[in-house]
Amino acid sequence: MSSLFEWFKSRNEETVINKTLIHMQKVLECVVEFQKGISFLIEEKDIDLALKVFFRVTELENQADSIRRNILNMISQAELSSTIRENLIHLVKRIDDVANATNAGARILIYMNHNDLFSLDEVIHEKLMEMAKKSVDCVKLLNQMVNQLLTEDEEEIKKIGDKINVIEHEIDEIHFGINRILVFNNMEVNPFSAIEIHNCITLVETISDNAEDVADYIVMLTVAKRY
Repeated sequence: MSSLFEWFKSRNEETVINKTLIHMQKVLECVVEFQKGISFLIEEKDIDLALKVFFRVTELENQADSIRRNILNMISQAELSSTIRENLIHLVKRIDDVANATNAGARILIYMNHNDLFSLDEVIHEKLMEMAKKSVDCVKLLNQMVNQLLTEDEEEIKKIGDKINVIEHEIDEIHFGINRILVFNNMEVNPFSAIEIHNCITLVETISDNAEDVADYIVMLTVAKRY
């Protein structure tokens, strides 16, 4: 059966493939900048610098969206089987979901009451930064994985997928730990601010969730091609 995996290896429609790799790289830039912004905000308490970085995340996400639309336009015009077309569309959308979650988190951090965030227990700050750093590690691996679609090394793709799954689970556990602390944290903030803090922390976890979704999809494609 023809598959997206085989199509990547055959290097058909080079422009579409190159754009997909560029799209993945742009998504990675979003996550890297997001982690930098969190570091500036929490570690250095430099709100102005953090805001500049978070606005940069929004710009990068917009660029990723533009690349995604360009890819979809190319796909609509390319000579592709319906299976390849559908697989590629799903892959591009899943990759873009990583940038969407990152940008959503950045936008909350732009408008939230930063003093409320600073009032949280120091352990929460440390855990949030750890989640952000691990998210970068996760998406860096995903970038490697997408590039591996150009090779014939299916075993390496599976190994990278396993590493992403491990990191995603670690982030889940950190998120669980933060929630346990928040339940017993007597924050003197308005309810809406508390909700937005919770939403932001959840979105940091969603970055790795979406990265894992892409990884699982790619692994599924490498397996499906054998049948």
